[in-house]
Amino acid sequence: MLKEENIFYIKKNFLIKLIFVLLNISLIILSNFLVLGKTLLVMAILTNVFIIWEMRRIQPAVLMGVFLLSYLLYLIPYYYGDYIISAHTQYYRRDLYDQMLGIHLLFLSSFLLFLKNNLNKSSLKIRDLIKPNNNIVLFSLLYLIMLAIILSIKGTSVIGGSYSTYIDNLEGQGGSVEYFYIFFVTAFFFTDKPLLRKSLLFLVVYYCFMTITRGYRIQFVQMVIVVFVLFLDGKFKTVYMMIFAFLGFIIAEIVNLLKMMGSLTLEDTLALFEKSDKGIIISNQTDVFYSSVVFLGLIKDDIFTLGLRIWSTIGFIWNWFVPSSFVWIEARVPMFASTFTSLGGGGLISAYFYVWFGYLGPILIGFCLAFLFNKTYSSADKKVFKIIAILVLSLYPRWFAYDPANFLIRLSLYIYVVYISFILIHNQMKGVKK
Repeated sequence: MLKEENIFYIKKNFLIKLIFVLLNISLIILSNFLVLGKTLLVMAILTNVFIIWEMRRIQPAVLMGVFLLSYLLYLIPYYYGDYIISAHTQYYRRDLYDQMLGIHLLFLSSFLLFLKNNLNKSSLKIRDLIKPNNNIVLFSLLYLIMLAIILSIKGTSVIGGSYSTYIDNLEGQGGSVEYFYIFFVTAFFFTDKPLLRKSLLFLVVYYCFMTITRGYRIQFVQMVIVVFVLFLDGKFKTVYMMIFAFLGFIIAEIVNLLKMMGSLTLEDTLALFEKSDKGIIISNQTDVFYSSVVFLGLIKDDIFTLGLRIWSTIGFIWNWFVPSSFVWIEARVPMFASTFTSLGGGGLISAYFYVWFGYLGPILIGFCLAFLFNKTYSSADKKVFKIIAILVLSLYPRWFAYDPANFLIRLSLYIYVVYISFILIHNQMKGVKK
């Protein structure tokens, strides 16, 4: 009887989600004929909130959901207060913003629809879903690799410098900074000794110091998220977690100001509020959304032709296996767009997948993300593939708003290969000992 009631509950909830998603799709279709931007924004916010609710038993996923939501909340002043939210003008058009909202709503609807009801009802922690391998030799090797990566961070401090200092740092730095996460997560699972695991935090402090002083805000934020996922998930009530997340947001904004101006004064901080009083709100979120709008504008203007989009898609797939420096410019969509117009950089994952796969793209990536979370939290079984979910739950500031090819797919493949390789070496070492 209890099982039948549970099945009925699941079917009922899925039916409600399906009706809600069909309503979203109907509004997206109607928005091609009517001005429905405000309605689409409301529905997108509601859909994002429902996603957070479905993932409420997974604290890192709740954080991720709130991060996704912030990109919608920053649109409220634009749609309901006529605020200026971009310094760029060429594609600053309401019809393009409405279309982009519809595409993003399609992504969110797919994500919501395919997420299982009662996801993670056993309140599993992802660090407990991967079997640790005790090997002090491999742990030490990984530790040394991470130390070498930190020591390889180039550039000079942005404190007391200027934005050009940050740009110089960025241009002189390779991608090794973000490979640090791969070795960090792998090292965590090559010991189950609390003292050794805590020793990794010394590297974290050093890494955060180096990234903050070089102006690498996102790398700093992602490192903090990785630490939360591995060490602090479930240690605090969700309300306290949100307070800490807000404080983290403030610190990230301070780092951004240091990056932009080289110093932080009361006048600099007050200037931000003065802009909002004058009807101007420009932030990372609004810049990323504008970049997404630019992608659509280039398609409408027939600059990003069907042939170029196919070529870009091939480059996107090639980018799964090689760094971006080995990929042609059409596959690096913001860089390609910047040759025709000015933009802030980045772009929403829904916009990227629309460029590559049309309206099917946002649906596809929403389904893939839901499938990963469903499989990861479906049971307490310790599976190797679940290590991928750790990166996905940690690197969303990059894959959601900047670069899904590298940070959602390529680094996920890399960590899987690295972790499997170290397991094989570990098993070989055990065989030799025997």
